[in-house]
Amino acid sequence: MTSTITDIDECTKRLEVAIPRAEVTKEVNRTYSRLAGQVKIKGFRQGKVPRRILEQYYGEEVQAEVVTRVISTSYRDLLEKKGMRAVGEANVTDIVNDDDSADLTYKATVEVIPPFEMGEYKGIEIEVASHPVTGEMIEDQIKRFLMQAASYEDVERASEAEDYITFDIAGFEGDAPVPDTDRKNEALLLGGGRNEKELEEALIGMKPGEEKDFEVDIPKEGPPNMAGKTLRFHLKVQSIKEPHPPALDDEFVRALGGGLSSVDEFRAQIKKEIETQEESTVHQQGVSLLLSKLTEMYSFEVPTSLVNSEAAERIAEYERQAGQENPNLEITTGQREQMRESILPQAAERVRQMILIDRIRESEGLEAGPGEVDAHLVGLAVRYQMEPDQLRERMEATGGMESFVRNINYNKTVDWLYDQAKVDVKIEEDGVAEEAQAAPEESEESK
Repeated sequence: MTSTITDIDECTKRLEVAIPRAEVTKEVNRTYSRLAGQVKIKGFRQGKVPRRILEQYYGEEVQAEVVTRVISTSYRDLLEKKGMRAVGEANVTDIVNDDDSADLTYKATVEVIPPFEMGEYKGIEIEVASHPVTGEMIEDQIKRFLMQAASYEDVERASEAEDYITFDIAGFEGDAPVPDTDRKNEALLLGGGRNEKELEEALIGMKPGEEKDFEVDIPKEGPPNMAGKTLRFHLKVQSIKEPHPPALDDEFVRALGGGLSSVDEFRAQIKKEIETQEESTVHQQGVSLLLSKLTEMYSFEVPTSLVNSEAAERIAEYERQAGQENPNLEITTGQREQMRESILPQAAERVRQMILIDRIRESEGLEAGPGEVDAHLVGLAVRYQMEPDQLRERMEATGGMESFVRNINYNKTVDWLYDQAKVDVKIEEDGVAEEAQAAPEESEESK
């Protein structure tokens, strides 16, 4: 096979390829051999159909299949030898496949993951912060439990933290109403960092029937019809209800269920839950820092199609969530394009990250076995309230199984990489950080 590769840019290549006729003929013969053992033609025993009869029935189909296969195999092999990987299918043109010609020739334009050298990725140094569980944290969590069980009564005083407040709100750009911002009888609990800062600051101290305007600078990542603007919002408080939480005693604890019978047991359980959550937070923080450092270590261009696909997925997810909150929300083409431009840098970083993790997975031979895939499938089936076999069948039918396994392998590789990292956990207490954990001990293999 002879070929030339021309750079259009770092991630796009122009190929001109010639495949010897003998290779094409060999593939045609193999295809007819397989076909002979599969088809049934009246008057012939299966596996005994003459080649000339197969050619009469399937000649054009076989030729098209072979040409497609040898072209796809040839350009992928060619790129692999050059350290590049094809992204998606190539745009193939100018195919010449005459029986009397020495070669099958074609031209193709294809996007690639460019070649790059993987350096040392084990032992990446990261530092994460951890916070010890304090009595104050435990009491705050207990207070949240009590507030969830509280009863509420109307009051005429100014609103305070922990009040349940009902209000009307409408947004304006100048004097023009902003679509989809006029809401009646909105309700929320004040305090605890549950709500948007500007809204909560405006509502605190208002009385039933009182009205007020306040301004908000909407970030560029905000809803498309508001992103980057300074909007005025008009509030009118309808009602304020103050909480009356139950007493914290053994009776309350038993009423919660879960087998607990005393306040002391309840506090111990709360402490354990907060510790577990803190461990998860530390791990997530560490993984995020690890992946950021990994992408900083490697600078290479990423294929535009992959970046666009990642950006499109993020926009689709935003639209799905926004649509659940406001079914009448309409996003214009211009707003969608503005969103796309704003998230392209993050999408490019995410694509680079996935390429690196996939390369590490291949280098280390990390692959989820059937048992791991089954275990993840069972967990997903429980979430969707389906039988695992039923969920697998549906995912295979819709093409989702491949993506599911790929995601398992990605997470498996990230966890492995994190285990190899040198993680320093700093305990932050009273504003002072103390080292809690040095780098993990060297394995026997590394000594």
